[in-house]
Amino acid sequence: MSLAIECQERENDVVVVDIKGEITFENSDILREKINELGEQGKNRIIIDLANLKYMSSAGMGVLVHGLKKTRTGKGDLRLVNLSAKMRRVFLITQFTHHFTVFQTLDEAVKSFQQNQQGG
Repeated sequence: MSLAIECQERENDVVVVDIKGEITFENSDILREKINELGEQGKNRIIIDLANLKYMSSAGMGVLVHGLKKTRTGKGDLRLVNLSAKMRRVFLITQFTHHFTVFQTLDEAVKSFQQNQQGG
């Protein structure tokens, strides 16, 4: 299975990156390049929607960490939504839950940036 990435701009300069398929060592650079491209455009409020993710290798996890660092350097954040039960377990085991903000719904994730903007 391949990887497809679709981006949708939302309110408050938030970009939703919808991942479809699998993130493997062979294709993880596609996601890394997309995150870098968004950063170069000044888009540092990113939500990665994993609802349609079938599989993610450790290379994919590395790209998420890269994205988190890149967005925070740009005074933004990278947040995750729609983690499967399997991905949640992986995030707990690897302690990624201490670093990433994870939401149940896309609306909650988008609204979290609005609250951040008002509070800061």
